[in-house]
Amino acid sequence: MKRKCVVCLLIGALAMTNVLAGCGKDSETAERKETDKGGDSAVIWTNLENEAETLQEYAKKWEEETGNKVEVVHETADIQQFAQAIKSEDGPDGIYGIANDQLAQYIDAGMVQEVPEEIYQDSDYTPAAVQACYADGKRYGVPIAVETNALFYNTEKMKEAPATWEELLEVAKDNGGIQFEASSIYYDLGFLRAYDSYIFNYKDGNYDVADIGLGNEGAVEAYTFLQKLATEYKFVTSDITSDTAKSNFQNGNTAFYIGGPWDIEGLNSAGTPFAVAPMPKLNGKDFVTPVGTQVGFVSAKSDSQDIVWEFYQYLLENSEEDMYKAGGRIPAQLAAQESIEKDAATESFITQISYGEPMPTASEMGQVWTPFSDNMKLMFNGEVTPKEAGNYIETQVAEGIEMMNSGK
Repeated sequence: MKRKCVVCLLIGALAMTNVLAGCGKDSETAERKETDKGGDSAVIWTNLENEAETLQEYAKKWEEETGNKVEVVHETADIQQFAQAIKSEDGPDGIYGIANDQLAQYIDAGMVQEVPEEIYQDSDYTPAAVQACYADGKRYGVPIAVETNALFYNTEKMKEAPATWEELLEVAKDNGGIQFEASSIYYDLGFLRAYDSYIFNYKDGNYDVADIGLGNEGAVEAYTFLQKLATEYKFVTSDITSDTAKSNFQNGNTAFYIGGPWDIEGLNSAGTPFAVAPMPKLNGKDFVTPVGTQVGFVSAKSDSQDIVWEFYQYLLENSEEDMYKAGGRIPAQLAAQESIEKDAATESFITQISYGEPMPTASEMGQVWTPFSDNMKLMFNGEVTPKEAGNYIETQVAEGIEMMNSGK
């Protein structure tokens, strides 16, 4: 009798083993994701420190409505940490709140799931934020918040902002000039775009990194204009950084400064009399500034993708105003930009954002920063001409990309 019971137990155990083996990792994950309410669960990381608590509050509301649980964790992680973390059972299923210039690295590593069409409509968001979410013609991110540069001017030195760069240079020469980090592509993008040049050619949601626009005829015109700011007007030099430019504006030494929302608190604390305006037109065109976009993405390795997408959609449709109140970041959603309570400075930034575009969502962008900066400094020091600077920048960027991709 005892032997018969043992055999029965062995058969039962083998059957259970086969069931578990057939289910594999999916059943283990399903058990892990099951909550007390019988729903599913997911873990979301966010780089947004000030907004993390608000995101957690919305996760609780969503759980009450759906029975599905999302744990929001403030984690300022890099790609290596994320890649390691997603291997664990309780690792992140996505990140909600990461700078778009980092997104390309995750995409290239095969960690990002393409956004389902129904999650949001591109037309509901500022174009620059939408462009930031695309790579290789596919949409990988959801747009959350945006920021950009604009023109700060001393209200004791002038009553209103100039409409064009030509007007700015004329009034600035007798009022302390304008300063910004002119050796950085971040501040110089608008000069390139004003003369129909670009970093990488962008078309149909795709950056052609083989089509570099940093040394063409339009780029040389842009560099010639910038050189004039250094040689003719003496406004910029090779050693002026953003901190130097901000300090000189804050102390009333200069009339104009190019900066972002992150500068306002310091200027207010210093008692600097200032206002913010959209950038002046150049060459008859709206001045393009780089729009930094906070985006969200879902891990391609997640077993809870549907749940995460549903939660992201819930956030996009409900949390925009509260997120703005929590962190002061301008929402990427056009309707939310209209509905939030905003001051004149924020209005100016929103207008400027409408003229802007993102830095390329391409890993190859990492090869642009140093060659551009080094050669612009040489040009400001009179060691190379604008044409030579363009040739050197384009050649060095192309070489850097080739070396970067040679190991793939």
